[in-house]
Amino acid sequence: MDRPAGDRDHVRVLGLFKNKRTYRWIPRAYLDGPESFDSFKVAVPVSRNAGGMLGELPALVTGQSLLLEPGVGVTQTFITIGSFDFRADAERCLKYVQSKFARVMLGILKVTQHNPRSTWKYVPNQDFSDDSDIDWSRPIPEIDQQLYARYELDANEIAFIETKVKPME
Repeated sequence: MDRPAGDRDHVRVLGLFKNKRTYRWIPRAYLDGPESFDSFKVAVPVSRNAGGMLGELPALVTGQSLLLEPGVGVTQTFITIGSFDFRADAERCLKYVQSKFARVMLGILKVTQHNPRSTWKYVPNQDFSDDSDIDWSRPIPEIDQQLYARYELDANEIAFIETKVKPME
C-alpha cells in the first residue's frame, strides 16, 4: 500500500508477510521508537536457519541485511544496527555486517537460529567515517583482509573464517 503524497502522519515499517519481506504503512502515533528511527541504519534478520552455525559446511550466520532510510522502522523480525546521519556511513556499516569477519565474530555466541543483540557482544565496533583506517570503498573480501590485518589474525584463523563462513549472496 502506497502512502498518499504529502502524508507525514504515517511511516514505513519493514516486516515479514507470508515469509516475504514487505513494507507496510502505519500511523506514526503508534510508534515509540528508538532515537535511531529518524537516522540511517542497518537491518539484520533476527533469525537465520538452525543452530550449529560454524560446523563442517560453510554457514551464512545471518540472513541478508539491508540499509534503511531515516523514518523507516522494523518489526521484531529484525534488529537494527547503528544510527547514522549520513548514508555513506550506513553503507559502510552494511558492508561490515556482511563481512566474513563480523559474521564469524557473531557466530561465537550464536548457537541457535536466533540473533538477539546479546550475540553481537564480540563483534568489534568500527569507525565508519571517512577517517577510518579501513577502506570501506573496497569489495567485502578486501575489507575482510583489512580486518584480518587490523586484528592480527594468523593464517590458521584466517583459513578457519574463509572455510567456515559463506560469502553473502
